[in-house]
Amino acid sequence: MTKFSYKAMTAAGEARSGTIEAPSQAQAVRLLQQNGLVILNLGSNAAQESSPSVSRSLGGRISAQQLMEFSTETSALLDAKIPLEEALKTQADLCEHPKFKEVLTEVWKDVNGGASFADALARHPKVFERFYSNMVRGGEASGSLELIMQRIASLMERRQTLRSKVTSAMIYPSLLLIMGIGVVAGLMLFLIPKLTEMFAESGQLLPASTRAVIAMSEFNRDYWWFAPILAVGGFGAFKFFTRSDEGKIKWGLQMLKVPMLGRLIAEAETSRFCRMLSALLDGQVPILQSISITGGTLSNPALRHLMNKVYETVQAGRPMGPLLQQHPEFPRLASRMVTMGEESGELGTMLNKVADRYEEKVSATTDRFVSVLEPIMIVVMGIFVAFIVIGMMQGMMAMSTGGR
Repeated sequence: MTKFSYKAMTAAGEARSGTIEAPSQAQAVRLLQQNGLVILNLGSNAAQESSPSVSRSLGGRISAQQLMEFSTETSALLDAKIPLEEALKTQADLCEHPKFKEVLTEVWKDVNGGASFADALARHPKVFERFYSNMVRGGEASGSLELIMQRIASLMERRQTLRSKVTSAMIYPSLLLIMGIGVVAGLMLFLIPKLTEMFAESGQLLPASTRAVIAMSEFNRDYWWFAPILAVGGFGAFKFFTRSDEGKIKWGLQMLKVPMLGRLIAEAETSRFCRMLSALLDGQVPILQSISITGGTLSNPALRHLMNKVYETVQAGRPMGPLLQQHPEFPRLASRMVTMGEESGELGTMLNKVADRYEEKVSATTDRFVSVLEPIMIVVMGIFVAFIVIGMMQGMMAMSTGGR
């Protein structure tokens, strides 16, 4: 028997939460439904204990997982014909996260006081992004709020999965880099100075490789302060260069030209743009507003600037596809598919297909990028460490030979 935690609501609108034992999750669902409960959330205790929420690990931050659960649970309540005010009150009562509970309580009070759901969410931009509140606004206007809330949850889940894929792939190379720097620093600061004292006492002429390693060690020991100054100076130069919009755009273009990494950035941004734009259009959000919201979520400045041009083009009554095809920073396949979607009148469907395709590309490109990056890092660090070790060994051999 497995113990499951649940959050649910009775037919009378009362919130319920607790645990239930059942052989499987499907059986737990049946047992709860037989008791007349509308299930909001159901999960095994073991999974919850082994995977603590991001919010708890980050000191109270509201996580994407909590927003997904809120969207899914609200959709379930609305689908069960529970009034919105009552659904929000239930969500606030059942929420265990203090900060999120406070936000949901304020949203419920605003809606109960006559504000629209979208306006109530928009008053908390640090929790609910613009796309969230605008999709809700479209759902309220079209009378399909429960469907829109489910689409929001699905969209956020896809974004989180893609982000987790890239983040997880970069953990091992990052650990390699940290370990390599630690090993080299240890050799330079502790081992080599001790060997240098031995070489000095012998009075022997050392090989060029040994002298080079000793010079590097002495430089790191005497001028260690130069590294943080260089880092601060480089960061300052970067901030100075990107303080203007033109500088940010140039930097964004240069990032897109980096082998493999640039492709990965472009594919991830394209997938995000197409998926979110499709969701907003399906949510009855006007296309100009959808483009403005979606473009603002992109992280690459060059692609954000391109979306501003797309906004101006659509505002002038022209299609966006031909403009995207003129800019190589936007993938050619994606721009052609967008053009075909506009010509066929199936832009939303085509955007979803583009997003699906480029999510697959991001996964494949990430795997290739990591498979190339890892051996390169290992070889570079191996060469550096080998140079140090060989230099010291040659010095000891010269000292031993000279002493005979």
